[in-house]
Amino acid sequence: MKVLKKELVEKRFSLLDESKKLFESRFYDAFFVNEYGRLEAVRSERYGMPFSIIIMHVDSFNSAAGPLTKKDLLDFLKKLVNTVLKVVRNCDVTGMLEDKRIIVILPHTDYFGSLITIKKLKKGLEFLTTKGEPYASIIFAQATYPRDGKTYTEMVRVATSRIGDIKNSLWERLSLGDKLFWEIVATLTSGSHSEHEYVNFEMGEGMPLGEGFINRINQMILHEIRKNPKRRGILYMGIKSIAKDTPLRDTLNMLGKTATKIFLVGEKKEPGFDIKNVTTIALNDSRLSEAYITLFMSEDSAYGLLCREGWQGVYSCFHTSDPYLVEGLITRFQRDYELQETF
Repeated sequence: MKVLKKELVEKRFSLLDESKKLFESRFYDAFFVNEYGRLEAVRSERYGMPFSIIIMHVDSFNSAAGPLTKKDLLDFLKKLVNTVLKVVRNCDVTGMLEDKRIIVILPHTDYFGSLITIKKLKKGLEFLTTKGEPYASIIFAQATYPRDGKTYTEMVRVATSRIGDIKNSLWERLSLGDKLFWEIVATLTSGSHSEHEYVNFEMGEGMPLGEGFINRINQMILHEIRKNPKRRGILYMGIKSIAKDTPLRDTLNMLGKTATKIFLVGEKKEPGFDIKNVTTIALNDSRLSEAYITLFMSEDSAYGLLCREGWQGVYSCFHTSDPYLVEGLITRFQRDYELQETF
């Protein structure tokens, strides 16, 4: 199998200058999408509405048949563009950037709305990114007005810079997207990461960190949600068993209504356990009774904590502030347990 790396991909993507001839009228050239993006930024500023962009970067092709011909590339790109146009809304604008990347402009779409669109695109393009001949490695990066920029040009710059961040994320470096949730947990907790956004550690009885550390982390996240109840987010807390005596109960009861969706997950649920504005999920899986899981994403931060119980009550743990890794973990958790795929 031969892999056509970034330089060759970008060179071959010059074929897309012929986009007006190759694709239906809803796929626009670089001039049109850039002008539309600038107008959308002005409109969003005037009416105080968010909008988002998604940049799709084809990083490499994988082919068992050797070097790709012009016809191979055109066939792939037609399938790619046609699939994207089927996924996005009629009001969304899709086309090319100058640097041969595909962009989708999403009017009236906030940060989490753009993440949901990326989920749909990944699902729709799954065959082209895993099994097709050729298949491609595609990176999806987004930016949202006004959190990531006040102009369209700034948003494109931010989204483009995030392509590099995503490529450097453990999610991409370890090819975690190909693994099941518990395989990812095993990979991360058994590693020895000590980078800026990733740390492995152990906790347990008689160690500097005990199981109370998990409770303190969850309490801190809940207090942060309580301070900013209107900020959108999602939080999964895997606490082994959902029981009335959970240390989190008092804090959860004080939360009130929030824009953050909160899920309490365990292997079992004690009868009569009910907390307003919190969704409890009992899953018949013994692995949940041997692990702690905290996955939190908001509009401006992310945090993930995974702990697996080992010998003699010692937990192997991993935590991260990498938003791309946390997003991937949430998506895989939802998909593997057939939960509603939402943010």
